[in-house]
Parts: sequence; C-alpha cells; structure tokens
Amino acid sequence: MKKLIVLFVFATLSVNAQRKYISTPTVAYNNEKGSKAVGIFLRGASIDSYEFLQNEYVYKVYTPHTETIYITDTYNVKDHLNAKDDYQPSPAIIIENDGYYGSPHLFTTVASLKIRELPNSSSAVVGNLLNGTPVPIYYYPYNAESWIPVQIDDKKGYIPVKYVGKRPDLSDLKKQYKKAETLEDQKKFAERILELGWNSNAQENEAALRLYAEFASKNNQPEVAEICLLQADVLKNIPKDDFNLPIKLMKEKQFGFTINNEVEPEKGFKKAFLETNLGKIKDQYTNLDDCALGDYESNIFFNSVECIGHDVNKTYHIRSMEMINNNGFKLKNTYLSDTTTTNEFLKTGVGLISSINPLTNSYYISNDYMSYEFQFKNNMLFKVTAHYYC
Repeated sequence: MKKLIVLFVFATLSVNAQRKYISTPTVAYNNEKGSKAVGIFLRGASIDSYEFLQNEYVYKVYTPHTETIYITDTYNVKDHLNAKDDYQPSPAIIIENDGYYGSPHLFTTVASLKIRELPNSSSAVVGNLLNGTPVPIYYYPYNAESWIPVQIDDKKGYIPVKYVGKRPDLSDLKKQYKKAETLEDQKKFAERILELGWNSNAQENEAALRLYAEFASKNNQPEVAEICLLQADVLKNIPKDDFNLPIKLMKEKQFGFTINNEVEPEKGFKKAFLETNLGKIKDQYTNLDDCALGDYESNIFFNSVECIGHDVNKTYHIRSMEMINNNGFKLKNTYLSDTTTTNEFLKTGVGLISSINPLTNSYYISNDYMSYEFQFKNNMLFKVTAHYYC
C-alpha cells in the first residue's frame, strides 16, 4: 500500500498577497545578511507570507513552523513556475522523483510516526504515518530538531524532520531484527518491518506479515499472530486475472448488499421495500460532479444507507451502508453483519480481497468498474461502501 502525504503551503495570513514560487533549490538564511544557512527551499515551494526588504533586496519569509527565514537569491523567487525554467537538482538527501512520488520527497524512517496538530511533541495527535511513507519536502530545515508540515487526508499537521530520510530497506531491517538481543529492540524492528511491508508490494507485504506473526506468537499475542497470518494469506491469493469474479457472484446472488438477508436485485431495490425497512428518505440531491451518477440519477439518503436513485425506473442501488439493524452484505454463502469479525471476513473473502488499508482497517474487493470497501471498527464490520471508478 502506497499512501502519499501532501505538503501544505507555508502560511496563514499573508504579509504580501501575491504567492511566490521557488524555481530552483534555494538556501534560506537566519538573517538578511546571509550569515548562517538554516535550510533549503526545493523547486516548487510556495511562499505565501513574506516581506520584500527593498533596502537589503531579500525576502523575509514567515512560516508557522520555523523562525523567520531569509532568501537572498531573489532571482529564484518567481510569480509562477515555467517548464522552461533553468533549475538545479535537489541536494543529495532529497529524492527528486521515483516510483513513489514525482516531486521532491523523503520517507518516514520509524513506525507509527505521529502527526501533531502543532510543531511540538506535546501537541494533539491528528494521525499516524507508517514506516516508509513518502513525504513531499518543499523546505528542508538543517536543524534536526525542526518540524515539517504534512497533510494526511483532510488533516494537517507536523512531523519532526529527524524521522524522514532515505527509504528504509526491508532486508536491512530483517538483519537488525535477527541481531536484536532485547525484546524492546526486537519489537521496534518487527514493527518497522510490518509497516514498511504495507508500503511495499504484495509479496514483500506478505513476508512482513508472516515475520510479525512469528514475533507475536513468540510473545504471547496469538490473536495478533492469527490476523497477520490471515492477512498474509489474503495477499498471497490476491486475484491476478479475474477481477470480474464479484460480478459473476452477483449474478448468482452470492455477492451484494442485503436488507433482511435479501440480496440487492440486479436492477436495484424498490422504494417501497427500502422505506419499509429503512424508514422514509431523509435527503436527496443530484451532485453534477459525482462520477458515479449517470443520466436521470440522484443521491438518495436514508438513516443508515446512501443510494443511487434511478429517477426513471424508480429503483435504488445501495452505495454505502452502515451495518446496523438488519443491514448486511452477502459474500459467497455467508451473510455479513455488524457481528462479523475481521478474522471471519478474511477467511470468507480470501481469493476475492484485492487490497488492504491498515490505516483505516479497510479491505477492498474490486471489479473492472468499482471497488467495495469493507471497513472495520473494534474488530467488527462497521460499514461497506461501493466506490465507482471515474
């Protein structure tokens, strides 16, 4: 699983309203005289809060996570970027682009790195990053105790710059794990291996899960070991050629949303049936930007279910369903509900599950035009959502 983290721009209130951009890697200094280099801006960095000091011919830049810094190479500060700009490569520590990210970036180097709301270790935690997650870098501070801004999903925050660097290597971590003499070190490296596995290909991920299962088993965590082995089996059996098996099962009424154990018909549920089981419609509208909607279709909301309503034939396809009351999902010959555990789902879904997101405790079953997300909370099935490809 590769999850990209987006860097958010430097500022809140602008001293100068016009945003500026850095055209080539540019050193930042501690004062307008350029006495000491304190960091470097990378190509593409945006500057929102700044003053241009005419008498010194430098930019004084304000950010929420550093002391005030100065740019003396003002010819590198542009009103906009251009593909024809002349620019130098980023310094060696920064990775320009690779198979993980196409802009300047580094990787997290520890397990479960906390994202803080503010740039200090006592601030509230707003999220976590797995080991080996690519982190875009547009300003790299030289002080190892500095913080850098990141954004995960819709949450913004900060991480210490000392925990990003070259992408960790699974082979090296495995060697360190085998050499570790204390339980504390074994746990540290086992966790880093497990999380880096999630940021690697399916084969490496499977091997990482089996190693962590071995560690958990040796340390009296049989439940953790079991789920790791089940996840490893899922990754070993990811569908390689036939992503349309869910469609075949759907035609055989072996796959799909259920209400009172009735599988959603191929043409969708009738309104009367839904209102009898879910209550009256709570809201409805048509989102023109929603690629899942076709002509004459609308978003329809019941208490625990979102549907796509077909305005002409008056039928409804379920798009998202919370597993409450009599709501459920049929998978092969098994009816899933809010009492379905993660382990039970993994045993049933092996050979159908196409990917796993450990950060959201979600599992995905995909076909050629959509993906079903099965989300778990407290080890129980919580919600199923159909995501349509745009």
